[in-house]
Amino acid sequence: MMPFWTMTLGRLIFAEGHIVVPYRNIATLAGGLVIPLMVGLLIRRLFPRVADCLAKALKPLAGIFICVIVVFGIYANLYMFQLLDTMVLLSATCLVLLGYAFGGTAAAVMRQSWPDALTIAVETGIQNTGIAIFILRVTLEQPEADINTVVPVAVAIMTPVPLFILWVLQKCVLSRFGICVAKNAEEKICPVACIEEGQQHNSASVEKLLPNNNDMPVNWQFSSLNNVTTVQPKIRIDEIRGRRLSIFDKEHKRQQDLIPRLEKIEVTYEGLNDEKTTLVMNKGVSTPYNCAQHINEQLLKRSVVAEVNGEIWDMHRAIPADCTLKLLHMKPEDPHQATLVNKAFWRSCSFLLGAIVESAFQDEISVCLHSFPPANVRSGSFVYDVQLNLNDWVPSQNDLRQIAASFQKFVRQDHIFQRLDVDSSVALKMFEDNAFKAEQIPHIATKSSTGRSVTVYRVGDHIDISRGPMIASSSLVGRCSIAAIHKLNSKLYRFQGVALPSEIHINHFAFSVLESRARKLASSNPKIQFDKFFELTSFIIIILFFVCAFSESRKDS
Repeated sequence: MMPFWTMTLGRLIFAEGHIVVPYRNIATLAGGLVIPLMVGLLIRRLFPRVADCLAKALKPLAGIFICVIVVFGIYANLYMFQLLDTMVLLSATCLVLLGYAFGGTAAAVMRQSWPDALTIAVETGIQNTGIAIFILRVTLEQPEADINTVVPVAVAIMTPVPLFILWVLQKCVLSRFGICVAKNAEEKICPVACIEEGQQHNSASVEKLLPNNNDMPVNWQFSSLNNVTTVQPKIRIDEIRGRRLSIFDKEHKRQQDLIPRLEKIEVTYEGLNDEKTTLVMNKGVSTPYNCAQHINEQLLKRSVVAEVNGEIWDMHRAIPADCTLKLLHMKPEDPHQATLVNKAFWRSCSFLLGAIVESAFQDEISVCLHSFPPANVRSGSFVYDVQLNLNDWVPSQNDLRQIAASFQKFVRQDHIFQRLDVDSSVALKMFEDNAFKAEQIPHIATKSSTGRSVTVYRVGDHIDISRGPMIASSSLVGRCSIAAIHKLNSKLYRFQGVALPSEIHINHFAFSVLESRARKLASSNPKIQFDKFFELTSFIIIILFFVCAFSESRKDS
């Protein structure tokens, strides 16, 4: 756009000037940007593991380079600060703010989602000052080049200021009142800095509280709810689940009827020591779980998820064509596979937590499942955000124990995770009683391969939305605990838990350390917190250098 602007509006402004646009230099600069980006995309596409290793190695190195560039760049261009005046700074600030406002307003008018509108606002407000500085440098003679470069430099200085102020306002002010300005694109998570510490409890107390008969917890009477008022009546959860199950079973039967006749496929199983076994299975019907049944019972019990042609796959998801199959357990030697298995385990625990919480309250308390963020092992806990029609509920330790007992009882029932891909219209009908799910479904469907598909899972009589994959069975979840329940706003509560796979056993002290960590309010991505810390540190360093630069320029004056 810069050459286009120069050849149109620029000619009117500089009618008497003789500006020669250095197109060759601009093309060289563009090539220097595009070629490395293409190389990076190819590495990410063809060699994802290499890309992950490079990202971990280059991220701290890039941070060091940024700090070096900022320090030496400011020192070498101290004269810029002598040319800054109030009018230039005011103009630069207005340009940035108008960019943010215009982008956000346009996105809101076009009915973009909150994350997309926020992204458009930021991308519009951030001007490409690098291109402007480059063109001025190579186009104008000195000292005009230095004088005119002051304006884009001022814009670059003022660009992060509104974002930094908003970030500080959110962290230090708005979060204390339960007001959120940042939401997750997929799950609509609204992380708020509101932490309520709980006390640890041992597994023995959980065992004593286990119910005896029912698979699901029904209408717990939490002691902390005695003096809490409800806002609106609750629709009975058994009626809601019954209707969802009816739609699920009907759709599953319809899809099964679409298979005209059984066709055979070859599944090459790759085991330990490069051992290969070829199985003849049924196309669109047989699953990795069925393949494991033909190999050995120990493999069947240990397998958590499968890998079909290099893609992580549910154990109970039908195989569509000839493939290479690997069966993964909870202790894979490959670090990449270990990460994928851990995410599947964490995601499944969040799903199970939603199943427990949805039916854990009395009939007069309305429970509406909101969402759970993408699985993140580093967060220290699996979570589920739930809307309750309660005012000022402060859960007690006994409440946490009751929920944990119900969770433990439910996972021991050995429920399988049944996956079903449905049309968005079917999903909307299935979750028409849940306003949050109804809002999320169209957005999720647009990101599917068909543009209309939504994946739902069934465990027992509970059905929920998730991209998956999930673990094979709830019995793969071992020791667990509900660590905390945090209040995010007036009605939204974040339930947090921690669990271990059934084949992993640790002592009570070690598990209590995990419980203590899981009590902290979990964000959807702890890396974001590190990035914000890095940005804050970098911003403080830049401000300090600006102060030194202004002080130096005053001395020179």
